Amino acid sequence: MYSEKCSCCGGTLHDLSDDKDEIWEDIYSQIAHQLLDDSGVAINTDLYFKTAGDLIAAISKGLGRSSFSYDDDRNRLAAALKQNLYAFSSAKSFVQMIQYRDMMVGADGKILNADQFKKVIADQGELFNEAHLKAEHQQALQSAIMADKWQNLDTEYLEYSTVNDGRVRPEHQALDKFTAAKDDPVWHRIYPPLAWNCRCTVIPGKEQNNEKKMTSIEASSMIKPFTKDTIFDNNVGLSKLIFDDNHPYFQEAKGKIQNLSWEQYGLPSLDKIRANEEFLPTTKEEYLSWWDKQKKIKGDDIAIKDALNDEILLSSGEGKKSINDYYKQHVIKKSSENRFEYATETANVLKSPDEIWNNQQGRVYLKYYENGTLKLIVNDKLEAETIFKLYDKDSGELKKARKGTLLYKK
Repeated sequence: MYSEKCSCCGGTLHDLSDDKDEIWEDIYSQIAHQLLDDSGVAINTDLYFKTAGDLIAAISKGLGRSSFSYDDDRNRLAAALKQNLYAFSSAKSFVQMIQYRDMMVGADGKILNADQFKKVIADQGELFNEAHLKAEHQQALQSAIMADKWQNLDTEYLEYSTVNDGRVRPEHQALDKFTAAKDDPVWHRIYPPLAWNCRCTVIPGKEQNNEKKMTSIEASSMIKPFTKDTIFDNNVGLSKLIFDDNHPYFQEAKGKIQNLSWEQYGLPSLDKIRANEEFLPTTKEEYLSWWDKQKKIKGDDIAIKDALNDEILLSSGEGKKSINDYYKQHVIKKSSENRFEYATETANVLKSPDEIWNNQQGRVYLKYYENGTLKLIVNDKLEAETIFKLYDKDSGELKKARKGTLLYKK
C-alpha cells in the first residue's frame, strides 16, 4: 500500500492502495447527489483534487523531487507545470460534470434515482479516471522529464533519439538521429513527447552527425500531419505547458473554468469557515524584528515553502532601484494602511491558508481569521507582492479573490 499527502488539498496525492476503488466510489456518490439536488456545483472538488494529485505526482517523479529551493530552476518549472495541471484538471472535471448531468435521464425518460445514477457515473468514470488518467499521468511524467532536460542540456546541438524497438511509431523512427542546433525553431515542433505514451528523447548532438540528412523544414513538415492542432505540437521546455488549449477538455470548457466561483466549486460560505483564531496586531518595529528572525537565502531575502510545496520569495528590496515593489519595503511604505500590523502572519498565510486561487490577480492566498481575512498575492515568478486585510464589508473583494482556478483548500 502506498499513498502520499496531496500538496494541493491535504488529501491523498497518488493513491495506489486497495482503497482506490472505494475513493472513486465515494466521489461518484457525491457527484450523483450534487447533480440530482441541482446544487449548482460545476466541479466536484474531490474529483478535481484527486485528478490534480495524480498528475502532480507524475511531475514530482519526473523532476526527481516534490519540492526545491527557491534558487533551483526546478522550483519555478514545477510551479508552472503544476499550474497547467490544475487548469487541466479543472477543465477535465468540468467536462465530466457536464457529461454526467446529461446522463441523468434514463431510457424511459425519467430521472434516475441516486443508486442508478451513481452506477451510470461510475461506468463512465472508468473511461475518464482509469484509461484516460493513466495516459495523462504518463504524459505529465514524460513532459516533466523533457522540460527539465531542455533547461539543463547545455549543448549547441540536439539529436532526436528513439528507444529503437518494435513499438516506436514510424513517424518517430523517421526522426531518429535527426540533429539540429538547439536554437533551431524546428524544436518548437518536434520536441518529445510527440504522442500519447511517446518514449522518445533528445541527447547532445553534433552538426556532422545528422545521419538522416534531413533538413529542419523537412523534419517539421514530416511530423506536422501527426501533431497539428494537438497538444503535441509543443515544446514543453519552452511553453511550460503539458496540456495546452488544443486539448479537447479546454475546447469543451470554452474558458469557463477561468471564472468559476467558490459556489461552483461547492465550497462553504465565509461565515461557515471563518476560524475562531485572531491575529495579533503588531507594530512596525515588531514586523521588522519578525523579518530579522526569518531564515535568509541571500542578503536580507526570505524564502518560505507554501502549502503547494513551492518556495516563495519575500524580497527585502536591497540593492534595487525601486523598493516600492518589494515585499519588505512595500509593507512599510503602505504605512497609511498599517500593513505591518498583520504582515507578521505572512508565513502562516503561505504555509496554512484556507484557500489558494489562481486568477487575474495572480496566485491568491486567503486565510480567514475572526478579525478579518488576510489576502496575499504571489506573481508567476513565485515572488510575494503584497498582503491585504479584508473585512466583511469587503465582500466584493472576497468574491473577486474566491474565483478562478482553485489550487488548494484546507
